[in-house]
Amino acid sequence: MSTAGAPAVARPAPTKATKKSWETWLRAHIDPAWRPGEWDSARWLFTGDLDNPRTSSSRCRTRRCDVIVRAQETFCTYCSDQRRKSGLPREEFAATFTPTRSKSLPLAVVGPCTLTRDGVQCVRPQVSGGLCAAHHGSWKYHKSRGTIERWLRSRATPFTENPDCLVTHCSGWAMNSSGLCNYHWRAWRAECRSSTDPMPAAQWAPHQPLYLLAHQFHLAPLPELLRWEVLYAVQQMDQWVRALEPHWIRGVISHLTTADTLLDATNAARLTKPHQAAVRTLENLQSAARAGYSEFSGITLIDQDVIDLRVLGLHHSASGKRRHLPGRVDLRTVRQTWLRQALRHWVTTARPTTEDFKRTFHATTIASAALAQRADAGDDPAVLTFADATLAVDAFRAARRRDGTLYSSSFRRSLLGMFFQLIAYGRRCGTLDDLAGTFTRVPVEHVISVEEPNEDFIGKAIPESVIRQLDAHLDTLGTGNTYGCRDIAPDARHLLYRTMYTVLRDTGRRPIEIVSLARDCLETHNGQPTLIWDNHKRKRHRRRLPITTSTADAIRTWQACRDQLHLPAKGDRYLFPSLTPLSDAPHISSTYLSDALRLWADALPPLHAEGTDSRGQRLLFDRSLIYPYAFRHSYAQRHADAGTPVDVLRELMDHKSIAMTQRYYTVSLKRKSEAVAKLSAHVLDQHGHPSPSSSTAYEMRSVAVPYGGCTEPSNVKAGGQACPIRFQCAGCGFYRPDLSYLPAIEQHINELRADRETALAMGAAEFVTTALTAQITAYQRVIDRMHKHLGSLPASERAQIEEASTVLRKARAGDNHTLLPLTTARPKDPRSTLSLIHV
Repeated sequence: MSTAGAPAVARPAPTKATKKSWETWLRAHIDPAWRPGEWDSARWLFTGDLDNPRTSSSRCRTRRCDVIVRAQETFCTYCSDQRRKSGLPREEFAATFTPTRSKSLPLAVVGPCTLTRDGVQCVRPQVSGGLCAAHHGSWKYHKSRGTIERWLRSRATPFTENPDCLVTHCSGWAMNSSGLCNYHWRAWRAECRSSTDPMPAAQWAPHQPLYLLAHQFHLAPLPELLRWEVLYAVQQMDQWVRALEPHWIRGVISHLTTADTLLDATNAARLTKPHQAAVRTLENLQSAARAGYSEFSGITLIDQDVIDLRVLGLHHSASGKRRHLPGRVDLRTVRQTWLRQALRHWVTTARPTTEDFKRTFHATTIASAALAQRADAGDDPAVLTFADATLAVDAFRAARRRDGTLYSSSFRRSLLGMFFQLIAYGRRCGTLDDLAGTFTRVPVEHVISVEEPNEDFIGKAIPESVIRQLDAHLDTLGTGNTYGCRDIAPDARHLLYRTMYTVLRDTGRRPIEIVSLARDCLETHNGQPTLIWDNHKRKRHRRRLPITTSTADAIRTWQACRDQLHLPAKGDRYLFPSLTPLSDAPHISSTYLSDALRLWADALPPLHAEGTDSRGQRLLFDRSLIYPYAFRHSYAQRHADAGTPVDVLRELMDHKSIAMTQRYYTVSLKRKSEAVAKLSAHVLDQHGHPSPSSSTAYEMRSVAVPYGGCTEPSNVKAGGQACPIRFQCAGCGFYRPDLSYLPAIEQHINELRADRETALAMGAAEFVTTALTAQITAYQRVIDRMHKHLGSLPASERAQIEEASTVLRKARAGDNHTLLPLTTARPKDPRSTLSLIHV
């Protein structure tokens, strides 16, 4: 849903007859209890509350400096310049520097004038040499003429009152005979020096603005009606935005001094500096004023074709709190009046989230374009038929992106469901009573089939070699240009990022599950640490995951550091709390984690992928593939590659269905064929001698058995179920192992040795231990030949063989219906027991 092109709604400016009533309506609807700061109604002055982070202002962080700055700034201008000259880090400079300004701040009062006569002290503020401006100027005059004694005896008379500055509502005191405070006196003198016809101070003062701090704005320079409009709009805007920005409001007001009303759509042209924040601030003010004027005029939201989502109060589903929302949405892109009315009624009554509205609006425009093909019936809901519903469904089946590619099947199914949910809502509410009953969806026919992607699911995993390269640069994580750099010290910030990365890498949890970990998320049973986490996706809470000791130590280190930090109280129960009170969520958002990881990855030296190009040079890894969720795939793939049983990995991943876990073991036919082609040339026989064959012949003439391939024709025909000597492959002439079976053969040798020791302890007959020893020797001979053959290959070819072996092991591990050759000799005998073992 794009709102940038939505036309501005022209609101006629109030006429002379309605101006008074419009102003009266504004006064009645301004909330007197609005307290985001301090409002001085007599001076039309807003002063933000520094203890409220939503006013977006704070004090300079330098010790003993009380200058107020914007929330985005760390130091005031003076302290910032001094820090740049000193070259000290921010934290060290803030703790050690004491500002010594040569000039006092505007309107700052150091103390009263020190001139005293007959026990009466001058009450005017001192500006230089301990004297006020008037006495200091007089003292300099008489000093140059040598008449200081005469001045002290007769003319040095203390002032007993402080006259106000001539500028209306200025809180400063007049410093001299001009009647201006020091701030306005300097401004007046600068203007006089640049003008050929200087204006007297009394004539110049009434048109001047007040001196404003970073958390203030002043409405007095605006016309009367515009003042009330801006005040009303600011109060409404306070409900939409994350924080009020007095700095930008003040800038917008300076450009509105010649305007008559906020309802004028040309006000944006008055911005001489169209900064994005200034434009957004003016748009928010105008949207609030226009919504109020529509209500004043008796025009309800349900009667408008261009609606403002901010006025509706729609929220983001992630937090349900203040977010930057889209602006106006032009519903006239939906061509049918009845469909536009249904959409308008739904959004104004159901108040969906911004995501639901965006998707439903998109679905409605697709269906509208399809129905518009029926020129005779598209705008008449009473004559629509089942064929028209089918026409709309076909449009969703062919929905494409802007680049012309089809949307994913899941997204198209979602759009289809959203549209017919809108129709169902309209029927229930009565807004679509005229819609023909034949315009309906039939679940059997009106479906969009799910398309399984051909790409490997495991392709999203970050290779272990790349993860090792990332680990080598952990010392740079959380340093330099990072998000949240003003909130905690650099060392603590680095530890925060490092801990999140470590937990993300070692546990395979989803990003939202990482950032929402509880503060006490560790348990220890029998010396084994366990992570307690919540599965938000499936709503299964207090899950337990075994983790390594190093991962637990990383969490404990951060817990100790976290206890020393002063962070917002709303995040006390979380391991990774929000770093600023402006955050909607009590913990760090997953978007924050993603952005921080992206900044770090982009700043790293080149990362190399697995393999080499045609010239033997290492391939570069695409950094865009490094994102938080990819580490979950890497965790699962790491266990799948290590041969973790699929049912165990399902528990570790907390999958509901084992089919989802098996996807990590699944290898595409193309990759499997390539692996077979590489390994078919390295097949050995039972004695360890090379027995190569073509890849096609290898697959056609062999069947997989636990410790290699079998080429015995009857066993191949029976799919591995007709082996008469079962598990004694090393003594069979049809045994064809390849390098991908090395781990399985080594494991089997260990099992045979254990069985031999058990037989010896049991006092078994000699032929039993002799048979076991012979099998061990035969299998060991195969392994030795394999290792010798593998060691004779070039390094590049050896790496390719190892990768192909891994691919085939994944393919075998993912097939949980592989039947081991343990069938009985006569499977049709009803007295026999079927002994099929599944792995």
